[in-house]
Amino acid sequence: MASAKAWLLSHIPSRETVDRYRLLRPFAKQLSQPNLWHLNHRSVPRGVALGLGVGVIIPFMHIVIAMLLAIPTRANVVLAGAFTLVVNPLTIPPLYYAAYRIGSWELHHDALVIDPGRAEQASGELSRFLFWIHHASGPIALGILTISLCSAAIGYVVSAIGWRLWVRSKWRRRRVERRAARI
Repeated sequence: MASAKAWLLSHIPSRETVDRYRLLRPFAKQLSQPNLWHLNHRSVPRGVALGLGVGVIIPFMHIVIAMLLAIPTRANVVLAGAFTLVVNPLTIPPLYYAAYRIGSWELHHDALVIDPGRAEQASGELSRFLFWIHHASGPIALGILTISLCSAAIGYVVSAIGWRLWVRSKWRRRRVERRAARI
């Protein structure tokens, strides 16, 4: 376990690595902000929320996009990239099905996705598939947006509360250690 932690820490980018890469040098001033790299009570919830929100909305290149968006929002870059990995090839089908169901509920689509009479007018399987995509795209898009906003908000709140509980437990431990040292 210790070797995995050491390997992970050696491969996580830091402020110092920015100067080594020629393509990142023009952004050195923006990337030198401490909140982008340090874990604190502001950057952690922002990074978690940004990673979850971008990971759900954008199914490809979401790590890069989340890390780039972390710069203007002053979120932790590493956490923003890491929390996009919640969305992966195993979670995309249930996510899109849930998005369709949520979007249909929000748009009050009580009818079937494919109207049988109109589907028969379309000839061939490709036409039927395109017809279904046309009628399902609205609910899926609205559902994805809803899931993204909700997961970002929940991630922000949970990580902010978790951060406060962690800091509180550290202070309690210090207080107990100080009392024990006095005795």
